[in-house]
Amino acid sequence: MFRQSILVSQQVRHAYRHPSAPRYAMDSLCKRHYKLSAGAVKKGQIVEFKDKVWRVLNRDQSSSGRGSAVIKVELQDIKTMAKAQERFRSNDNLEVLNMQEDTYQYLYTDGEQVHVLHPETFDELVLTVNMCDGGERALAMLEDNMLVSVSLLTTSDEASKPVTFKLPQNHLYTVASVIERAGQAAKGTVFKAATLSNGAKLQVPEFVHEGDRIWVDIENLRYMKREL
Repeated sequence: MFRQSILVSQQVRHAYRHPSAPRYAMDSLCKRHYKLSAGAVKKGQIVEFKDKVWRVLNRDQSSSGRGSAVIKVELQDIKTMAKAQERFRSNDNLEVLNMQEDTYQYLYTDGEQVHVLHPETFDELVLTVNMCDGGERALAMLEDNMLVSVSLLTTSDEASKPVTFKLPQNHLYTVASVIERAGQAAKGTVFKAATLSNGAKLQVPEFVHEGDRIWVDIENLRYMKREL
């Protein structure tokens, strides 16, 4: 059965709670919830197949007019991130596992490890950088105390195992510095380079100055507006 660890490197192999808090049962089996026919499985669901846990990336159904339909499903192993294409008959069943979302506060990144804290229970999780939805581009936008959404997979002992985490769609940053444009201003909106308080770089309108607070569209790395 699937062992609840996510391999990032030889040095970083597990996601766990802070030593002072109860550890997750990392080697326990995933709790089963219900079965669905292959034709009813939806994109984004977490399923168990061939003793592994997968995320459904895509599903396509086709029929030749004879017999049962063929369901083509694109899967991604949530442990190794490897992708696979599988074919199922319409009457084949897949076991669907439970995934929940919870909010954590970002603390800091140490190498391949991302430390977050639950704002109510104060339990600390150590995630891994490959769990970040959005990859390196999103990781660069993390900031102290930012609230992130962590996807947790339910386990047989009723604890939960973190699988992925996602930054908010928009976030308020402080402008640490700007590079002023030289020469006469052009017509229309003129942009200049800015460095945010977390070290990320962004193009901002010329009226934005050092110390200003600005809203940023994290997914598109785009300036939205200045906080008044």
